[in-house]
Amino acid sequence: VCAGTLNGLSVTGDAQRQYQTLHKMYNNCEIVMGNLEIVLIDHTQDLSFLQVSWGGGTRTHGGGVCSRRTDTARCPQTIREVTGYILIAMNVFATLPLQNLRVIRGTQFYEEKFALFVLLNYNPNTTHALRQLGLNQLTEILAGGVYIEKNAQLCHVETVEWRDIMRDPRLEPIV
Repeated sequence: VCAGTLNGLSVTGDAQRQYQTLHKMYNNCEIVMGNLEIVLIDHTQDLSFLQVSWGGGTRTHGGGVCSRRTDTARCPQTIREVTGYILIAMNVFATLPLQNLRVIRGTQFYEEKFALFVLLNYNPNTTHALRQLGLNQLTEILAGGVYIEKNAQLCHVETVEWRDIMRDPRLEPIV
């Protein structure tokens, strides 16, 4: 379990410091108590710490091998639940590695109504941009809506049945 943030689009320091803070907060985190805000991350940054792949039932960590049966306290975890909202904004990495995220609880909202907010993830002067959300296991957004706009190269968001994932039938996803 790790603490989330409540910074919105505000950042402290430069892009490298922003990445270091993100890494420190979410490395080996399984449940984010609060909001997951990924803002201003460059295409050169390695976000694999957000997603540790089991690949055949084992994964390596610190020179050792972890298996699903191994004590998970010794093995790195991957984010599978966020209690607040997820904000992905003004980044230029290609893929968001949150393949094991299953639930966004939406106990807090971004802009008063969104549990998932994805905005402006591209650089108009280069080809670097978010191309895949990678939310393969996301099955529930318990409260709040979805806003995914102005992501010039983002693929497949229109093919997701967001209404099936969102619990509140009165909300319309903005995609």
